[in-house]
Amino acid sequence: MKPLFTFFLFAFFSIQLFAQGMISSISVVPANPTVADNIEIHVDLQFTSSDCQPDNQGHLVNGTTISASALHCVGMLTAICNTTDVFEIGQLPAGNYTFDFTLSSGFGGPGCSPGFVPDDNDQLQFTVSGTVGIDEISFDEAIAYPNPSTGMIFLKTPSSELGYLTTLSGKTILELSLGTKQVDLSELSSGVYILTVGNARTRILKN
Repeated sequence: MKPLFTFFLFAFFSIQLFAQGMISSISVVPANPTVADNIEIHVDLQFTSSDCQPDNQGHLVNGTTISASALHCVGMLTAICNTTDVFEIGQLPAGNYTFDFTLSSGFGGPGCSPGFVPDDNDQLQFTVSGTVGIDEISFDEAIAYPNPSTGMIFLKTPSSELGYLTTLSGKTILELSLGTKQVDLSELSSGVYILTVGNARTRILKN
């Protein structure tokens, strides 16, 4: 009985020491956030043992620093396990931010205890910009309909000039070619966008 107990004890500590996780990448969504966006941070992780189910995670916003951590529970199967942790940050004031993430892993199912030291740590710097001064833009509300729209909008006349659809911060979402008659907004998040065709410009509300 004692040799069997020693084997499991050895296996447990081996996993704690060697089956650690690694931070593959950290990204902010949307890529160029503004004060009007609900921001998410996506952290891609890789573990040398499977499976790698999450146990708990959390974050704290302190000024311009966002401290975050996650604990994943790994099994005894020697296999690469890839997963992504998503942190819903919400809206932030304009400024430069640092996202500081610490990863830990433990053995067994959820409720596992973390290893002796954290597996990995990494940071991401990103900027939240203010929105365009929308009241300072001259608009022609008659170039497209229906507005608001839940999906498809139609130009009053086919586009005789190049155009584009942008966010309020100026990020281009769609480009319109010559002769465009309609624009599909169904894949876009709800919010206000700017449609520009030649010198004409209008606000489009996507519901």
